[in-house]
Amino acid sequence: MSSVVLTCGYSYHTQRFHDHYSTGLPCYLFRLQTEGRCEADIAGRRVSLATGDLLMLPPGTVYGLHVGEQNAAEGSIASGDYYLLTVSDWLDDWWGRADRPLLARIDPDEKLLGLWRLMIAEKRRQADESEGGPVSGELIDYLLRTLCLYLERAVTETAAPSAPPPFAVLRLKRFIEENATGRFKIDDAARHAGLSVSRAVHLFKEHVGRTMMDYATEVRLSAALERMKYTSFSLHQIAENCGFGEYSYFHKVFKLRYGTPPGEFRKRIRENESGTNLL
Repeated sequence: MSSVVLTCGYSYHTQRFHDHYSTGLPCYLFRLQTEGRCEADIAGRRVSLATGDLLMLPPGTVYGLHVGEQNAAEGSIASGDYYLLTVSDWLDDWWGRADRPLLARIDPDEKLLGLWRLMIAEKRRQADESEGGPVSGELIDYLLRTLCLYLERAVTETAAPSAPPPFAVLRLKRFIEENATGRFKIDDAARHAGLSVSRAVHLFKEHVGRTMMDYATEVRLSAALERMKYTSFSLHQIAENCGFGEYSYFHKVFKLRYGTPPGEFRKRIRENESGTNLL
């Protein structure tokens, strides 16, 4: 059976709102708080939810949502969240692979929210008979799998045995990974994470163990290796496309990291592929 998304969307509450499944959820529920705050009852326990709090609840979980109760004294209510209710054979298998937390704190970065928005848009298309069909159902199935795996990684990153890095550091890492091969600047990374440059530099070194530029260089080298192995781009093109700029700088950094010039390294790759041995 392919995945069936029962409902999926974004909600923003400015009035009191309550939802109850006193006999247990009939499906899987994913809910990510992105704005404001609210409260939820999970298996008999009342919890407060703020930005970044993720609920992942399997069928049968007794659940209730309460928006506005803790805001009553303040005179204003604000709570925004992305939600998804679904049933899926694949999800049954995925859920059983590990001990999943019912409540976790993650970084609601733009990639994750973009995936959720794609799911919402495709669900709307599926509901339109003129745009639905087998392709839409298959796409929803794969979007659900991608979203779950992305959530799994996000939960793992913030639930490591050692002290997890702040959300800001995770945002810095994601920004570097996505922009290192372009015109990457530390100022832009710091702004993306909502930090001053000095604070960003300090936090990153403290939690990652290397500077942001060192991390960016590792990302660039990894991208360069892929292009050397799987494309016919010249080494000068690779140096430029991977963010190194001048080939001379790429040559220097590559040799320092791998102990051999990039030209010699690529020659070995091609000789190995042709069945010969350089040594």
